[in-house]
Amino acid sequence: MMLAHQCSARAYLAVLIAVMLSVLLLTAHRLHIGTSLNLPHLVDRPVTNKPEPEEPKTQQLADLDAQAAAQRADFCDNDWKFLRSKELGLSEKVIYSRRCVKPVYGNVNRDAVGKIADPLINDPVTLDMKADCGQFTPPPCEPLTLEVPRPFPPHADQYGYLAFGIASNYERVEKSLPSFAHWLSGTGAQLVAVIADADDDGAKHDLRALEKLYRDHGINATIIAPKLKESMPRKNHKEGDELRRPAAVEQLHFLLIRDMLDVSSPQTQWLGVLDDDTFFPALDPLSRRLHEHDHTRPLWLGALADNWISVKSWGFMAFGGAGTFLSMPLAKQLEPELENCIRETTIKTGDGMLRDCVYQRTATKLTLVDGLYQHDFWGDPSGFFESGRRALSLHHWKSWYKAPVVEMAAVAHLCGDCFLQRWGFGKDTLLANGYSITVYREGLDQLDLTRMEGTFRDADNRYDFVYGPFRPRLGDDQKKSYRLLGVDGGTEKGDRFRQAYVHRAKRDEEGIEPVDEVVELVWEV
Repeated sequence: MMLAHQCSARAYLAVLIAVMLSVLLLTAHRLHIGTSLNLPHLVDRPVTNKPEPEEPKTQQLADLDAQAAAQRADFCDNDWKFLRSKELGLSEKVIYSRRCVKPVYGNVNRDAVGKIADPLINDPVTLDMKADCGQFTPPPCEPLTLEVPRPFPPHADQYGYLAFGIASNYERVEKSLPSFAHWLSGTGAQLVAVIADADDDGAKHDLRALEKLYRDHGINATIIAPKLKESMPRKNHKEGDELRRPAAVEQLHFLLIRDMLDVSSPQTQWLGVLDDDTFFPALDPLSRRLHEHDHTRPLWLGALADNWISVKSWGFMAFGGAGTFLSMPLAKQLEPELENCIRETTIKTGDGMLRDCVYQRTATKLTLVDGLYQHDFWGDPSGFFESGRRALSLHHWKSWYKAPVVEMAAVAHLCGDCFLQRWGFGKDTLLANGYSITVYREGLDQLDLTRMEGTFRDADNRYDFVYGPFRPRLGDDQKKSYRLLGVDGGTEKGDRFRQAYVHRAKRDEEGIEPVDEVVELVWEV
């Protein structure tokens, strides 16, 4: 009985094993011919040992390569060409860094020194300016957020109530086109230029061509020969003294009042008597300041010289290099008296003639306007430009000192009153927008930035009434300065605007190759 039971168990086990083997064989067969079976989960997942293709990662790498190629092309087509320009005149090798400025517009306190904890100059690289740009990986351009004032409103032909006048020689007026174009193009304001040497014997001055050149740059210019051909005698003129022919520029400067009245229109409110090197960083701030005064009354607006010696020598008057402004009622009062005023004055300068004429022929007195700068100083102007002042006008920038004012003030087209706005970076670096980046050895905390550094010659109590109090001038061993030497790019939306601040290496050290240092700020408009 026990044996029969054991045999039966063995038979049952054998049958079970046979059934299981049959099922396994059938499953294997179905996997092999899976397309003939309705088994979607097997069809959708074919058996394979190969890894699935990584499409997303491949596309990501391709995108990164394309982005790098675009950055290299942008750097080579723009930054590289800019760095190699004659305008900058850089050494064969330069130490270079850049930041991409993202302006944030709002109601900022423009006169305060902005504080940014991070350093401004990051990860400088050495560039060989003779090499092929294609071999470089573009240096990083880390974003830099700066809070700035809003741009000035579009000024297309909205300043037709202003007329300006200059008297100078042909060559100076021709060379002054870029500086006038900066603040006059497209404004609708008028410019009258009297060419003092237009009638010189042998001179071939084409006034119509010069006028067309100005008008082609969007300036509503009228360029004329002097109506006065020979200087008039003054009160202290002695018998036998030779009179100048052509007429003295100083007398033509004074007579600009009549020349501007001749081209004025019913909408003209103010006449501005300027020197050919009077420069306005932007016309909008000047316009706003003039609107604070009643143009329907006889008014004479201007600024004294900033050097007290000049004021004592020439008197209490509006110094014309800073800009002199007459309301139309005052100009019309003076116009019939102009020749008499020349004959009766004892002073040679056009500014002085105007002062005597106003005081002796009218009841009008000078109204001082802050922000108009005569700049009667010599030498290094950096103390002024790094002081954060809002300048309505600048003067003497191509004679008593040198400054690329057109390039400096170009940033005003992007952010209005941001020209010369200041930011401190980290512990030791100050940016004066449009002029300089300065690194101070002892750090910013050791400086009183409310005071102007006395960098120009004789910065003493003669200038206190305008610029004081001063802080002491620092030597080159106490600070390192990068000065703005050039700009590039447009100011339209979508453009990139570049500023190059350069620390110039010494060129006179024998056996040592100079290596300039450049910090480029790339503004994303």
